[in-house]
Amino acid sequence: MPILSARQGVDELSPDSFFRLFVKLNQPDHVSHFLFLPGMLFNDARQWWGAKGRRPHPHEGIDLYLMQGVETGVKIVLPQMLIPALLPGQLFHFHRDFLGETLYIRHPEIRQGNTVLHTIYGHVQFSPGLSCPSVINKGQIVGRISSPPDTTPVPAHLHISCAWIQEDQQVEELNWKDMTRNANVYFIDPLPFLMQ
Repeated sequence: MPILSARQGVDELSPDSFFRLFVKLNQPDHVSHFLFLPGMLFNDARQWWGAKGRRPHPHEGIDLYLMQGVETGVKIVLPQMLIPALLPGQLFHFHRDFLGETLYIRHPEIRQGNTVLHTIYGHVQFSPGLSCPSVINKGQIVGRISSPPDTTPVPAHLHISCAWIQEDQQVEELNWKDMTRNANVYFIDPLPFLMQ
């Protein structure tokens, strides 16, 4: 199965980019690139785990699972790895997902009309000491990658989405079942945000 690499190496990115912060927090030895199987990137209709069939709807974000070590070969993302915040904002909502919890951070200073940018982190364990609402700084640890239940073929990984969400959107409708059909939620490719 083909593997795609992030367009730039980790060392070529800004020191406070998400990818560099993630590596700094979690890897004792050097990682050169993040790698993506078909199905891991934004808007892909394939699953990258299990039977590798079709998703019920296109992928709303990207999945971080594979990293290329400079001297150690391909590594996988492991449960308990720390997750830095992509941008400053406000943690305002979370809910259970099929592998852990999903956290929502609102970025009120980044707007388009009456929509606000949100970063969404799936399959995580909430950081102790955080509550909703909480002010979040860029790079602040917001959680850890959760361990999947034994009943699923999906390995531990981090899902990251970015979405423009209407300012008056009801928080109880922010869940994976409803968001994919919600006209007030417009998903965008998170990769450019992760690399800056």
